Amino acid sequence: MIASISGNTIASQCNSPSKTKAYLTKIKTISLALLKKYWFLLGLAFVIVLATQVPDVARRGGYIRAEWTIKWGAVILIFLISGLSLRTKILAKTILRVRLHVLIQVINLIIIPFFVFGIILLLFKCHAPINSLILIGVVIAASTPTTVSSNVVMTKNAKGNEASALMNAALGNVLGIFVSPALVSTFQGPLLNATPEDESQNQVGGVVDFVSVLKQLGLTVLAPLIVGQIIQWFYTETVAKIKVKCYLSEVSSIALLAMVWSVFSDAVYSGSFAAVTTKDIIIVAVINAIFYILFSLLCIFLAYIPLPRCVKTPKWVNRFRYSREDTVAVMYCGATKTVAMGVPLINVLYQNGNPGTVGVLSTPLLLYHIEQLIMGNIQVEILKKWVLRGQEQQQALPSQRDDRIPGCDSIISQMDATKASQ
Repeated sequence: MIASISGNTIASQCNSPSKTKAYLTKIKTISLALLKKYWFLLGLAFVIVLATQVPDVARRGGYIRAEWTIKWGAVILIFLISGLSLRTKILAKTILRVRLHVLIQVINLIIIPFFVFGIILLLFKCHAPINSLILIGVVIAASTPTTVSSNVVMTKNAKGNEASALMNAALGNVLGIFVSPALVSTFQGPLLNATPEDESQNQVGGVVDFVSVLKQLGLTVLAPLIVGQIIQWFYTETVAKIKVKCYLSEVSSIALLAMVWSVFSDAVYSGSFAAVTTKDIIIVAVINAIFYILFSLLCIFLAYIPLPRCVKTPKWVNRFRYSREDTVAVMYCGATKTVAMGVPLINVLYQNGNPGTVGVLSTPLLLYHIEQLIMGNIQVEILKKWVLRGQEQQQALPSQRDDRIPGCDSIISQMDATKASQ
């Protein structure tokens, strides 16, 4: 008996290191998977902390001359890679779906910006206890176009129409070069007049020079995008291999992180965040979450026009209703906003103002980007099940029609036999 107990003890001690090793291996695997999935969010936190500790490196006029190396170089790199990534042939297949594209762009660049503008004006009128520049940043975030890549990835993962998402990602960012500055220029006057602080007009640099904005965005955004498309058109397969081999998507994200680093370095160096409290950040995060959920529901409603099962679907609804796959694309392209366009836009629009103001104005957009990535990935599984259920229903339609008339096949065979006998 004693020998048996001692044997079990020795065996358990021998098994203990192997169990510990297996447990550590499991933790390592999970950690690497999370790091691979959320490395951009971790990188975002890292560059923000880095900016707070050493703002002299990436600020305007700092050690690396960020006004040229990052605010021109990084932006050009981002949109050159975007041009190389957008498959022209795939875009051409969906270009004639004009009504779908109009719906997405109207939601993203008209309905959402004007709705948010109205809500923020209302908050100013009610003297909401939050930093005015942060609220103006919320409006600027709403005025930016849809994301370049994350909406396409999430649409694909949710079994949505990837080609439509790709087309509208490209279309939205080209339109955004012209529409977003016009929206911000239109909203700026009423917003500044409504702000309780007197210094806001000086902080944001006064009137937007629309021609200068278009010129700089054209050189840093539109030109690289066109060059990338031309290269991709002539060397499609080569570009596809280089994109995978050189991790161009990751390079683009790193360039975006460099931009965020520069923006926050300017803000920290000038002391602009002194007026922004933790309460302001929490309130904006809650506002962003509410907006994203609301905009997602709006996109689904306008694209799919859902009706209760007890209501017979009118013909006009079937005519204007999009498929579930298209609805997923509408939702992701309509509700999301891009940091890649938004941060350069804010840099250009307010380059004559206080350098640190750009950091404060960019904060709502950065928070929205993080929140849309988190909530968008949660929505993927829900939407995937919805799309697959719709596909199963489509495949089951013929059998459903037969089940409505029991014995239909036998009746038809009897009629055929009667005709034959006659």
